[in-house]
Amino acid sequence: MKFKPIFISFFIFCCIGNCFSQETARERLQRRNQGQSNTNSTVELTSRATQMNRTQSTDINDAKWLREIYRYLDLSKEGNAPLYYPVLPEQGRMNLFTLIFNLLSENKITAYEYLDGREVFTDEYKIDFKEFLDRFGIFHETQNGNIVVSEVDIPSHEVLGYYLKEAYYFETGTSKYGVKTVAVCPIIYRQADYESQTVRYPLFWIVYDELRPYTLRMPIMTSSLNNTMTGTIDDFFRMKHYDGEIYKATNPRNLAISQYTSTPEEMKAEQERVEQQLRDFEERLWKGDTDTTRVLPYRQKQRAGGSTTMRNRRY
Repeated sequence: MKFKPIFISFFIFCCIGNCFSQETARERLQRRNQGQSNTNSTVELTSRATQMNRTQSTDINDAKWLREIYRYLDLSKEGNAPLYYPVLPEQGRMNLFTLIFNLLSENKITAYEYLDGREVFTDEYKIDFKEFLDRFGIFHETQNGNIVVSEVDIPSHEVLGYYLKEAYYFETGTSKYGVKTVAVCPIIYRQADYESQTVRYPLFWIVYDELRPYTLRMPIMTSSLNNTMTGTIDDFFRMKHYDGEIYKATNPRNLAISQYTSTPEEMKAEQERVEQQLRDFEERLWKGDTDTTRVLPYRQKQRAGGSTTMRNRRY
């Protein structure tokens, strides 16, 4: 008779233990699924992030001097590697194209058609995301009316370059000189039908001011020697850590450098000439000023005895 109470107690103890073990396993599964969901989607913007984006944005419409430069960023170069890795999202990090792709799928940013020789950021040229997926054969499903693309089907490994539009500007009122990232265009590399070599396919333009709130919060590894996540994608662009060759500078005829040069040597020389013009302009801003970190206003320079001012110069 003594065995019966002991047996019942042991049975209840085992049942309770099993219940707790099943609950813990379920919780672990939920946490794992939640972690995967967080990796594959972008986070919602907080009011603080929105405000930070406004403070980081620069209005160049009133600039007195402006020069638009187009660069090609080859992601096989070491300096541009932070934009390519990680190819698949990991530990809350993703590369630039995966970030752009997720934001487009969630309808948080707008992409515009890549047009030959010009960018038009109007409703007429907005891309249709589903049509884009079909055009490039990107596998997707529709769930509850929403387009769903698995992270392994996002062709981030095929995006091996970017076109980048910059604006170099100077404001005489504030004596501010800077470089603004205006827009980015991912380039996918694929082998065309009946072609033995891979072909560049520029996908679409993204206005960078729309993208900045998210690049501000996406950490990247900027150094092979220091593996801490000390920067963000926005830092990478804002501090010009990329390595990009100039393929076009805005001109009245709207020609790329390759269109008015005849040989690779001529093209290289023209690229170097434009780079030197940008450096020379910045250097001339501070020439003749005792404080090399700023440009004195017009009247103050007159009192200081300066004979040449920024407002007298023409570029």
